Amino acid sequence: MDKEGPLEERGSLDRSRLRRGLVLAVAISAATLIVISLATLDRETFSAISDLSPGFLILAAALSLGRWLWSVVRMRLLIAATGKSISWRNILKTVYAGYFTGLITPLRAGGVTGEMFFLYEYGLGAGEAVAVVSFGACISTALLMLLFPFAIWIARSYIDLSLSIQGVLFSALAVGLLYLVLVLWAILRPHATVGKTLLDHSPAFLRKRDWYRRFLARLSAEIQSFAASLRQLVRIGKARLAAVVLLTLLYWFTGFLAIPMAVIGLGYGSYFWQAVVAQLVVHILMPFVPTPGGSGIGEVGFLYVYKSVLPDVGVAGLLTLIWRFVDFYLGLLVGGTAFILVMRDIGRSPRREESETAGEEPGETADKVSPPREEV
Repeated sequence: MDKEGPLEERGSLDRSRLRRGLVLAVAISAATLIVISLATLDRETFSAISDLSPGFLILAAALSLGRWLWSVVRMRLLIAATGKSISWRNILKTVYAGYFTGLITPLRAGGVTGEMFFLYEYGLGAGEAVAVVSFGACISTALLMLLFPFAIWIARSYIDLSLSIQGVLFSALAVGLLYLVLVLWAILRPHATVGKTLLDHSPAFLRKRDWYRRFLARLSAEIQSFAASLRQLVRIGKARLAAVVLLTLLYWFTGFLAIPMAVIGLGYGSYFWQAVVAQLVVHILMPFVPTPGGSGIGEVGFLYVYKSVLPDVGVAGLLTLIWRFVDFYLGLLVGGTAFILVMRDIGRSPRREESETAGEEPGETADKVSPPREEV
């Protein structure tokens, strides 16, 4: 296999595209928030501002940013299961930098791809990095799928869900189920002949190209590494698997509480549980918004959901501003700082330094799958 794996190509993280996504996301979000503020401003808005409790807003921000710490612990457990080790500090930077790349890319796709790239740069093999992030995402998706029927049932009791919103929610369910099926397929199906199978079914002019054969060989090797790493993760043991599930639940639960705390801070504590249900709907919808960071559509969707919960549209408009500040702008600040630190680490070539320390060639670790450790 060619020693320079696909994740090692620095072009896999297009910084210019990320900058464009950042500018576009912030511009659309700011413009939408201005329009929402002007359209929903009323007497109740000023009343809510006068009753505002800064302590609950600080708590909401802490919950929104702090929920990612559960992902840090979960990622540490999953990395240990592959037999590799990455420092807590680097995992912390990876998770928050992935939060940043997710916020500024369509469908938040940059979140998982960013984490994979950062883990690779910090020493995991390409297949191992994909397996760790994919397995964690699979657990999150499975839990959301289990919560989905309950969420729809209880949401109909508190929220006036239009047919379009219900359509998006059921589309999310279908996509989640498809993702789980694909991951299961990757675990169970043998992949030793992927490269040969693709080569046999490729056009004749491609089969003659050496670069194409090298690409298929590299792809086949990384798929094998990915599948082997996934199988290792599946066998992490009941205790570790239970810990991963618990940490995922804590991540979602902490995230669900952030905005309801802001609702209490605005003086509408009696609507706490309705706000929790509304936040569950928002969490399911946001990954399917096609604009970077969900800007524009996300603000309008949040306002639509919460105006069905809160007694005044002006308060819902104010809550939309608070939500975007807590979930988006603070995320850009903290995640952007982590992203800068990760890019600085990548500039120092951590993989090359670790490979030289271990007496390996750069990129060689991407071709190996280490046995799982007994302890974290």
